[in-house]
Amino acid sequence: MEGSHQQGSEADVKADVKADMKAEELSLSGILESRVVPAEGSRWIVVHTRPRSEKKLLKYCEERGIFGYTPLLTRVHRYGNRRREFSSPMFPGYVFCVVDARELQSVRQSRYTARVLPVPDQEVMARQLVSVQIALETNEILEVLPFLEAGRAVRIASGPLKGAEGVVHRVKGRTRVLLQVDLIQQSVVVDVDSRDVVPA
Repeated sequence: MEGSHQQGSEADVKADVKADMKAEELSLSGILESRVVPAEGSRWIVVHTRPRSEKKLLKYCEERGIFGYTPLLTRVHRYGNRRREFSSPMFPGYVFCVVDARELQSVRQSRYTARVLPVPDQEVMARQLVSVQIALETNEILEVLPFLEAGRAVRIASGPLKGAEGVVHRVKGRTRVLLQVDLIQQSVVVDVDSRDVVPA
């Protein structure tokens, strides 16, 4: 009886772990939000990877318990009646990690790393990543653009992109917001209702 109770408890624990993992997969923006200010002794870094090594570095980090992130764009390709989805890095060549001193050394030594870029303003970059991930989760990203400096800083106060921050940009009378990642000089653009934005 005791053995069956123990087996049941272990099964419950495994089920809870799987549920937690699934919840994390569905709320990556929330996970990023929780790491805007890393734990004491840790910090954000940007890893410039070797060619086509972003996913390999992410797996390397995962196997060592290191938090790694790169936004992924999912595209659908059709081959006759078949439909396949492909995910590719939104910012090719870059992976964003939270590391302590020991983990930083491990990332530097990875064969998938070309160089490590320090992050002068930790919170600003982390919040920019949160904004990009929110847009990804709501399927609102239209295209990836080079970094643009001009424009007014705004926060999206309502609608599916609520909480994202960026720079307003108007195209043919339509309001769009550029979600920028300053350190790697990249932007993504999303369509918004002008009534949903307020000054940042």
